[in-house]
This record gives sequence, C-alpha cells and structure tokens, in this order.
Amino acid sequence: MTSSFRAVNIDCNFDYTYERQRLDALGVQLILKKSETEEAIIEACQDAEVMVVEGTRTPITARVIAALPHCQLIVKYAVGVDNIDVSAASNHRIVVANAADFCTEEVSDHAVALLLASARRVMSADRYVRTGQWAGFVRAQPIRRISQLTLGLVGMGRIARATARKMAGFGLKIIAADPYVTSQSAQAGVEMVSLDRLWREADLISVHVPLMAETRGLLNEAAFRSMKPTAIVVNTSRGPVIDEKALIQALREKWIAGAALDVVEEEPLVLTSPLREFDQVILTPHCAADSTDSMLHVRRTVIDSIEAVFRGYWPPFPLNPKITPRLPLKAWQDLPTG
Repeated sequence: MTSSFRAVNIDCNFDYTYERQRLDALGVQLILKKSETEEAIIEACQDAEVMVVEGTRTPITARVIAALPHCQLIVKYAVGVDNIDVSAASNHRIVVANAADFCTEEVSDHAVALLLASARRVMSADRYVRTGQWAGFVRAQPIRRISQLTLGLVGMGRIARATARKMAGFGLKIIAADPYVTSQSAQAGVEMVSLDRLWREADLISVHVPLMAETRGLLNEAAFRSMKPTAIVVNTSRGPVIDEKALIQALREKWIAGAALDVVEEEPLVLTSPLREFDQVILTPHCAADSTDSMLHVRRTVIDSIEAVFRGYWPPFPLNPKITPRLPLKAWQDLPTG
C-alpha cells in the first residue's frame, strides 16, 4: 500500500538510500522530482505533506507556497534558507526547518584554514616556490605575528562561535559585531563592538551572517574604505553578503590586503571574473561544509525533521516556531526515541 504521507525532494542531488531506509520504516513515501521553476515545483509538490529542498537557488517563493494546500513542512538540507520565503510559509501555517547544527565544525575549520593561510601568505608562498624562486619571499610579502593581530567576526552564530573558540588558541584579540548578541550574552574572550569599529580595527575579518535583506551587500564600498590597508576578508557564509564590484575595486586600489572566499555572488565563479587574477585572493568552490561526517549529519537531521512532523511533533530546528501549524504539533523534546 502506498503511504498517504508524501515527502517530495525537488533537487535530487545525490543517492537517497539512507533516507529511503528510514522513511520506508515509518511508512513515509519519498518522491524524487527535480524541479527548477516555480511551475514545476508547484506541480511536483501539489499533494505533498513535506517539501525537501537542497539547493540555494531553488525558488521557494510566496507564489509556490500559496499553491501547496497539503504542505505541513518545508525542510532544507542546509543552514541557510535565503531561497525560501519563510514569511509566506508562516502566513500559510507551514513549518520551515533547517539543519541548524549542520557543518558547524567543517565551516569553522575552513574559516580558520583560510584565515591562517591568508595571514601566513601560504598560497602566495606556494606559487613563489613553484616558479623556481626561494629567497626573498618575506620581503615581498610582509607577514605579521598572528598573536599581534585582531580578528573581527561579522555575526556571532554557531559557526562564528566555533571559529572564535578555535582561533583563540593563537592568542590574538577577538572582536565581533552582531545586533542580536549583547555584551552580556557574548562568548567569553570575545568583545562585542559596532560594525563600524570592527571595520576600522580588525586585521582579519571573517564573515558569518545569513543572507537576507539586511545583510545583502553588507561589505560594500564604504566598509572596504573603512578597513585597514593590511586587512584580509574571509567569507564562508553567502556570496552576496559582499558587494563583489566593491571588493574588486578594494583589491585593485589596495584599500585592503587580500581576501579568501569560499562563496561568490554568482556560482560557479565565471571564468572571466577578475577575482581569479589577484595573487592575494584565495578561492575555494563553496566546499566549506563538506565532509563525509557532515553529510551524514545533515541527512539525519532532515529525516529527523520529517519523522517528527509525521509523528505529530515539531522538528528539531524550526525557523518559525511561533506559528500555529496546519496540524497541531507537540514539543520536539517530548518525541519518544528508540
């Protein structure tokens, strides 16, 4: 007998053996239907109780959400949900959930790796040796002692806190800017400051904010002009948080010393991007979250969310927990295990 509780994955990017095993045991039907347009998503999810989203560009718009009469849950295989209209979902009493604890260790590790590689000029040194050179590198690429630097964290969520914990061992000063975190609730060893002060004082700037209206283009021309000429910017959050034209100008005119980017405005990075030309820029292909461990983790969290709603409970990481859902849900922590 086919289950009447359907979860439709509209991105379909990998193998779903694990998901099928768990959902089959519950009696939940997993349907894979790659859908890239609003019309295709509406058609695929018309009768579904759950929409499963993986991509960052799949358009889960207000129009799509309004056309889902049976949907109880939209769940994302990621932390960021900037392609999902959470407000529209809330208006239609649909729970939106993410995998909030996914890849905290991986992305903070990657941020630390980029911070250290940039501060120690690792990529430049590698290229220097590969061209047959050896002596004279440090004179050409001045390097400062990391313990004498100031790290500025833009945003103070899970990943930023993990980054601060890991970087603290280098003995540098750590400051952070986040409108939702007070000095009283700040992590030990981190001084909360204004964003303007962070731009002025930080030698290393690591960006850890979600993409939303308030953060789009947050690092703009004014921000780059406020930074030290020796500052390095690292972004492992979302590409559009940085105004890329302003960043390119800042690099060309030496308002800042360099950047390390795991994310860019348009992905994949276009072949003609000037960012490819700068020796002082490190580029990685939006891979900060990747590890075999993190992928299993996110898959478990997504299926935990589907199982919870199927059994009448809130998912572990709801983004709109104050709504009255279409069907009553009990508290996640009361969900029986085993």
